[in-house]
Amino acid sequence: MRVPIDRNRAFATALILLATLSAMGAGNGDSLTELDALVGRWMTLRTTLAEERRDWDARRAQWEDEIALLEQEDKTLTREIEEGSSFASSVEQERAAVLARKERMERELHLLRGVLDRAEADLKRWRLRIPGGLLAPLNAGFGALTVSPKEAAKQPLAKRAQTVAALYTQIEAMQNRFHATRESLEIDGSRRQVDVLYVGLARAFAVSPADDWAAIGTPTESGWSWTPGSVEPPAVRLAIDVLNRQATAQLVSLPMQVAEEVQP
Repeated sequence: MRVPIDRNRAFATALILLATLSAMGAGNGDSLTELDALVGRWMTLRTTLAEERRDWDARRAQWEDEIALLEQEDKTLTREIEEGSSFASSVEQERAAVLARKERMERELHLLRGVLDRAEADLKRWRLRIPGGLLAPLNAGFGALTVSPKEAAKQPLAKRAQTVAALYTQIEAMQNRFHATRESLEIDGSRRQVDVLYVGLARAFAVSPADDWAAIGTPTESGWSWTPGSVEPPAVRLAIDVLNRQATAQLVSLPMQVAEEVQP
């Protein structure tokens, strides 16, 4: 049985291997200590990426579990409230107990709504970390998030839960892929039209159409920050062309430092 090849993962591996091979080629006469250092940095990078992926999986699993419980509790508690109201109208003796139970369940529903409130607030912070060139597929989902407590109270819990789950799924998929876009970036007070290569949502490389200017992008709490001159323009252009299948597949050397996680 043939196993399908994940092109984005193969591309990421190629970038890292080229960084290692380039360093080895530049110092054929160096000692094995330099090679050990390179291998150590490569292993550190892989470990950091694995830890970030585990952290993200844990966060997503937590929200999904809470959302599933919320949906189940919503159905169960709504049914019990309706049954309690029916019993109260037919059995006067149990009226006080039923009303007390109804109040308790309504309080529980209020607490469960808090789970969705926190999830929606978290997603609104995540929106700042998603580049404008990649935001279009998520606009509908972000637009469906409630904007006020009054609006949240009117919207069915099931609908809010579906929106939250769909957005988290889309963001996770975006983090595990490479993306090439053309954007207009404001850098150092001037606006530039550039081509951008995004490595998930952790790192980006921008290059001008003339291949005479390049910059590295990192996510921050208020959006993306760009540092010009820290990467070679031809390398960025070649990586974008390879990703877009406009150039023959080959190894490309790019600085793949992993930035510290930004808490949205």
